[in-house]
Amino acid sequence: MTASSEAPSKAENDLVLRSCPICEASCGLRIYVDKEAKSIERIEGDPDDFRSRGYLCPKAYAIKGVYEDPDRLHRPIRKLDDGTWEELGWDEALDLAADKLRAIQEAHGTHAVGLFVGEPTGHDVGALLYTTHFIMTFQTPRMFSSATMDQFPKQVSLTRMIGDGEMYVIPDIHRTDLFICMGGNPLASQGSLMGTPNAKKAIRAVSERGGRVVVIDPRKSETADIANDHYFIKPGSDAYFLAAMCQVIFEEDLVALGRFAEFTDGVSEVKEFVAPFTPEVVAAATGMDADVIRELARAYATTPRAALYGRIGTCTQEFGTLASWLLDVVAILTGHFDEVGCMMFPRPATGDTEPGRQNPEMPVGLWKTIARQLPLVDGQLPAGTMAEEIEEAQAGDQRMRGLVTVAANPVLSAPNGNRLAAATNELDFMVSVDIYLNETTSNADLILPTRVHAERGNYDLVYTRTSSHNFARYSPPIFEPEAGLLDHWQVLLELAARINGKTIEEVDAEALDALIDKVTAPGALCEGVSRETILAAIGDEIGPFRILDLQLRSGPYGDHFDPSKEGLSLAKLMEVEGPVDLGPLKPRLPEALKTTNGRLPLAHPYITADIPRLHAALKERSRADRMVLIGRRQVRNMNSWLHNVPVLAKGKSRCTLLMSPVDALRLGIENGGKARVRSRSGEVIAEAQVSSEMMPGVVSLPHGFGHTRLGSQLGVAATKQPGVNANQLTDEMPLDVPSGTHIANGIPVEIEAA
Repeated sequence: MTASSEAPSKAENDLVLRSCPICEASCGLRIYVDKEAKSIERIEGDPDDFRSRGYLCPKAYAIKGVYEDPDRLHRPIRKLDDGTWEELGWDEALDLAADKLRAIQEAHGTHAVGLFVGEPTGHDVGALLYTTHFIMTFQTPRMFSSATMDQFPKQVSLTRMIGDGEMYVIPDIHRTDLFICMGGNPLASQGSLMGTPNAKKAIRAVSERGGRVVVIDPRKSETADIANDHYFIKPGSDAYFLAAMCQVIFEEDLVALGRFAEFTDGVSEVKEFVAPFTPEVVAAATGMDADVIRELARAYATTPRAALYGRIGTCTQEFGTLASWLLDVVAILTGHFDEVGCMMFPRPATGDTEPGRQNPEMPVGLWKTIARQLPLVDGQLPAGTMAEEIEEAQAGDQRMRGLVTVAANPVLSAPNGNRLAAATNELDFMVSVDIYLNETTSNADLILPTRVHAERGNYDLVYTRTSSHNFARYSPPIFEPEAGLLDHWQVLLELAARINGKTIEEVDAEALDALIDKVTAPGALCEGVSRETILAAIGDEIGPFRILDLQLRSGPYGDHFDPSKEGLSLAKLMEVEGPVDLGPLKPRLPEALKTTNGRLPLAHPYITADIPRLHAALKERSRADRMVLIGRRQVRNMNSWLHNVPVLAKGKSRCTLLMSPVDALRLGIENGGKARVRSRSGEVIAEAQVSSEMMPGVVSLPHGFGHTRLGSQLGVAATKQPGVNANQLTDEMPLDVPSGTHIANGIPVEIEAA
């Protein structure tokens, strides 16, 4: 797509070049603005951006839509006893939040306050750089985020195998000859964990150069439409399919560890674990023919440049950690891991994944939930346990009494949102850092709004870790921020300071000192550089861009604070006005391993301990009469937070229940009719859309909708695309055990005409 919005109103409009902050692709944009009127006149793709070459998708227009949204909050607001809201000043609002939260912790313990951090923080460098320190301020074990409704199983498996859960492995899509895609739809997501502007073009190019694209999905998605082959698979059975691939690879002597043999342990254990899962044994559970499984295993093992990619669908299921682990096991066994054209690791300019200090083992069980005794896994509790941890009937005197949500809408994004919304009434105090009165924040006592993308500079921090080509880019703000409106990082810093009785300068210095210790540690690229040298180079203006400058200078492409060296710094990056090309992905192991012994444990006992559960579920999974629900991505959505943008809410309803003609006929449901969908946790009535793209026995409903709750003030979302809340059907009880992630794909449901 290369279309643009309406034409400029006048020729002298200012031009701002920046990346799109909405998704991982980080496409280059040309934004024409009227600075005097503070209006965005036109948004188009930047043809000079070496990554996106003029491409953009509809989500880019959200920059304008959110900035101009009349429903956006601009001042802190407090809920009165009668349920109405009043504005108050920043000092009063921040003091109120800090005093209330501190009082709860002093009276009932640090665990009495919970935190929920939402996905939009990943799109804002300031939020990212201060969130960790903000969390540490509270010293609470009740830490929740969108991760346990998302990709946490992948982070857990990577942490166990390579020692770093945020050193993501990405398909080298531009150089592969076989691309196998599972549990993802890159044409809708623009390449989640494979940040690739114009993913459609990149995937088509695989076939055009004589390669092959295979999509394995319960739905024939937009990506499947351009693939060479598409195979249906039963939702939640990916671990069985991947285990069978491994079994074939061992059985047919296709193991080719190559250089990994020198630093990899546990190959024989993996062989023993997968031996029972032959293609014939898993055929009924996966819905895939045994011969197809064998052919794919052979093709993958014998194609020198092959990438086996799995995304959210392989995480948000009953065996998400096993599936995430097996994706990498298959790649390692066949020599397709950390090799050109295969699954590779980006090397971000900020040095996040550089060799250096080895990480300790991932902590598990340092705290457990009161209601179900579920363990804290690497600092995360299951998102769906929030309600039961608040409810006095479930958690008793140890219940959660205070809650802070940060750029989050868990009433829509976490399981059984109705229960959570009701539970918030039992809280002593709730504060939300958010720009909207939405389905979650409407339950808060206080809302602290922040600037939006158009009003802040940015750096694609997370998405340089997930890109299919290494790059760095600074994006300038489009407008000067509104007077009196704080940025996200400023709100976090102010709250952290007031809760601890410190100044913001003291809190910022603590965060900065921790980073200086890290980048100057033995083995780090700036080992031995003095603190004084670093501080003199980065200046004394507090905020994220001083920290970012430190990261860039101390990273793999930086000047390492040596004036005689060429290298990246924030100042140099700001001069470029576009992305800096840092080259294609290159092999990084074993040097970048951060495991305690510097080796790769292919069969880590924490992961393999879940294999008996996989065995035990095989019979139930093999039943032919199960009806299950999956989600789906849409190119005009970003979870729940773009539905109030008019240009993205246009058109016919997108919150439809996709079902196959076979199921529609059996259930007596017509295309366009209403279907009642029921699970253990709730029910919804949705418009049915009958399509042969769905596998029989599987229905699909997109997440992030359901903008109908009383108290929410999202005018466009409520009237144009309200939809139904798919996560009302997501059961908060069953989990992927190793990671504590909720099951959002493969939910057993009952369906009838409504």
